[in-house]
Amino acid sequence: MEQNLDVDEIWRALRPWGRYQIRQMSIMLVANLPSSIHLLAVVFIGYRPQFQCAEISPTNHNSSINSTYDVTYDECSVTMSYNQSNSSQTITSCPNGYVYNAHDDISFVTEWGLVCGESIKVDISQSLMIVGQGVGGLLCTGLSDKFGRKTVHISSHILLFVLCLVTAFIPSYIGFAVLRLFTGMAVEGFLLSSVTLCVETVPMEYRFLAEVAGITAWTTGLVMLTPLAYIMKAFSWRYLQLLLALLSVYSLVEYWLFDESLRWLMANGRLDEAEKVVRKASKMNKLSFDKVISIVKAKMTEMEALDKENGPILVASEPDAVIKNYIPKNTEVKKYSMIDILRDRLILVNSTIIWFVWVTNSLTYTGLNLITPTLYGNRFVNFFLLCAIEYFSALTEFLLLNRIGRKKTLIMLMGIAGGSLLISTLISSLQGESSALGYLATFFVLMGKYGITGAFSSVFLFTSELYPTNLRNSGYGYASAFARSGGVLAPFAYTFHSYVAWGPGVVFSIMCFLSAIMIFHLPETRGRELPTSIEELKMWYKEHSGIQTLGSKQNKDFVETKMN
Repeated sequence: MEQNLDVDEIWRALRPWGRYQIRQMSIMLVANLPSSIHLLAVVFIGYRPQFQCAEISPTNHNSSINSTYDVTYDECSVTMSYNQSNSSQTITSCPNGYVYNAHDDISFVTEWGLVCGESIKVDISQSLMIVGQGVGGLLCTGLSDKFGRKTVHISSHILLFVLCLVTAFIPSYIGFAVLRLFTGMAVEGFLLSSVTLCVETVPMEYRFLAEVAGITAWTTGLVMLTPLAYIMKAFSWRYLQLLLALLSVYSLVEYWLFDESLRWLMANGRLDEAEKVVRKASKMNKLSFDKVISIVKAKMTEMEALDKENGPILVASEPDAVIKNYIPKNTEVKKYSMIDILRDRLILVNSTIIWFVWVTNSLTYTGLNLITPTLYGNRFVNFFLLCAIEYFSALTEFLLLNRIGRKKTLIMLMGIAGGSLLISTLISSLQGESSALGYLATFFVLMGKYGITGAFSSVFLFTSELYPTNLRNSGYGYASAFARSGGVLAPFAYTFHSYVAWGPGVVFSIMCFLSAIMIFHLPETRGRELPTSIEELKMWYKEHSGIQTLGSKQNKDFVETKMN
């Protein structure tokens, strides 16, 4: 196999939804289940029930035994009023601990007493997980580009399994917090390598379907989390954590379940391994390897001939003649790094915009999930609905990504998210004791979740199409790392809400609106072959970046040409 064979043409010749591709993608989609579950399990293992100070004996606090007194127990303080002296004493701590409206080990919050002055530790533990994701985005994706998607995927998955298993038995908060950091690293390496493998297993015109399948699998993981947490609510949080860890036990045999990315093998000159993958795919799809390669070369020869103004169309009727006439143009493998992004102004501007969009999506999506207990209604029902609404986000992507393009879809969904969350915030401010307004505010939060989920999923696909092959996974990593600055702040939305109820909604809305405006500058990627070099990327950005290209005739004609 020659190195510069078009990978998209290989997948087309193999039939895009053949048995091999379905098997390969199914394994990657199953991987999304533990990723989403472990990232948001803190909603249940870190649940903060209502509480108040445990009963105390007033005689231990400078009161007379014969005094008549009243004791008021608040969440973080105790007030004693002495009727004989008309005085009172407030203790700004709970000497005997706390009493919860749930059993004492329903979460690590209740087990370790992480309330009042200690409540910040809950936010910090989740922030450490997000920091871990950022570190994982920087490390694992670079390693994935260098050593392969499969290597990083399996290593991260096994590490995730071990870390989550140990977490179920950790005796202290410090150990728990450290494990959360490394768990975030493992989740990110695991998740991003899965996304890249999915995108690189289908040709250009089906990439959006791979993305829709990815968000569906992610949502299924979250939907699974709710009934599992409900079933385990009468037990210690450790049993729930153990159950969730066991979902990744198959990682121990995952090496034998799927293959390395064909696109990565071709881009890195590992042609023998690439040929083995194509032969295996041909056999599973009941096709001839030689016929597949002949079809690819014939198509590429035809396309090269069409690109030459005066050159002949070198299309032969016999497969052997096609192979003989085909001459590879270039077999040099180019490597790229972050320096290449910083070096070109236009690439840097577009990258900065996409990084801000990632920050917005990460902050809003994670924040909405973590403040579920503050919404009006049952916490299990609310979380389930917030997760299930993501199926409608997936359906929207399926219907719009290839019809109106990635850019318009992203702008629309960001606008829906910003508008819905702003309306919900206004209704909540006027709610008072009205249950009808409470449920209405929750409905608009659901609409906001619908918009931000679709936007977050779409930006994964959009980002992958804005970078060349040997920078694509790193492009994911850099965007993901920047996004974690929003994700790190998201856990504090719960505490922020307790002080300023309208604060999180307003912040989320403003950032969504800003992102929607900035996306106008980015180029549309629908119907375009994935770029393979920085040079191709620069030329494309110069021609298609800017507000004026949104829905332009030039872009539409280009799409129609590529799709025909």
